[in-house]
Amino acid sequence: MSQGSTASGGVGTAENHPQPMLQVDNLVKHFPIRSGVFFKRTIGQVKAVDGVSLHVNKGQTVALVGESGCGKSTTARAILRLLEPTSGRIALDGLDVSALSKDKLRKARRDMQIVFQDPYASLNPRMTIRQILSEKFQLLGAEMTKSTISDLLDTVGLAEEYADRYPHEFSGGQRQRIGIARAIAMNPKFIVLDEPVSALDVSIQAQIVNLLEDLQDELGLTYLFIAHDLSVVRHIADRVAVMYLGAVVEIADRDDLFDRPHHPYTQALISAVPIPDPKLERQRARIVLRGDVPNPANPPSGCRFRTRCWKFEQLSEPEQRRCIEEPPPLNNVGGRDNHQAACHYASLREVVRA
Repeated sequence: MSQGSTASGGVGTAENHPQPMLQVDNLVKHFPIRSGVFFKRTIGQVKAVDGVSLHVNKGQTVALVGESGCGKSTTARAILRLLEPTSGRIALDGLDVSALSKDKLRKARRDMQIVFQDPYASLNPRMTIRQILSEKFQLLGAEMTKSTISDLLDTVGLAEEYADRYPHEFSGGQRQRIGIARAIAMNPKFIVLDEPVSALDVSIQAQIVNLLEDLQDELGLTYLFIAHDLSVVRHIADRVAVMYLGAVVEIADRDDLFDRPHHPYTQALISAVPIPDPKLERQRARIVLRGDVPNPANPPSGCRFRTRCWKFEQLSEPEQRRCIEEPPPLNNVGGRDNHQAACHYASLREVVRA
């Protein structure tokens, strides 16, 4: 996997790579809240994704992490236009995907695919594996040879004889391999991996992650890896973007983010990851977030994390007022151009032990 650097406000870089494989600018996805007779009147908006910008270089794996409900999967589906974005621009290898008509979008789908989280729900139980894999060629108008299905199965570590079986005859790990085979069938440039191992046993997770890394090297794939398990992210990702309540709050190279997190939310997430050494585990500081995630239909003013922020409690009244009134932009932190955090007081490092 290649290591990349970042242009301001995004993941990846436009300096070393003039044309990132994926470029997302100010992506917004709001869901209307309706009321009244037959739900005709819109009374509000759920701000599921609220201004996300990402840059992902060719051959790179960028992980998008955060709590459940923070907007990770919605962001991924909006990027692929499985959900229509409210606004924003999405470009894949220079092609403006957000402006494509339905017919042109169908052709573009050869280059962008997805592996879903649940291997038990993502495969049609009424179709054989051969039919599932063949369906994509039929829908996208691609040609198949006699060996296409067997080659796909062999690529993901499954025998050709499995082609005429049904999904219920496979384990979770085998089903996810089938989902991966379906994703790579069209030789795509970019794949969204929407928590592809979270529903699997730990021993199977490692096999699937290794398979994804091997395929990336062999096929030159670019990944957007959606996850909440930071131990998996540290293994597979080149760069990491942290989301909170619909917005990216920190972006950095993987090792830099894990070793030197600057946003208080990122620091809390990393402090919750267990350390194998019991002695170090007992000695280190834990950051326990208070309260619940705010309602995305009515996010806090200013910094949306301030209602749960341990740094906020340590600030003076004028400093707190700034957090309440002024949304923090993604700025360079730690003297690095490729590490950004959306926090007015990212340099404040004091931690109260739990």
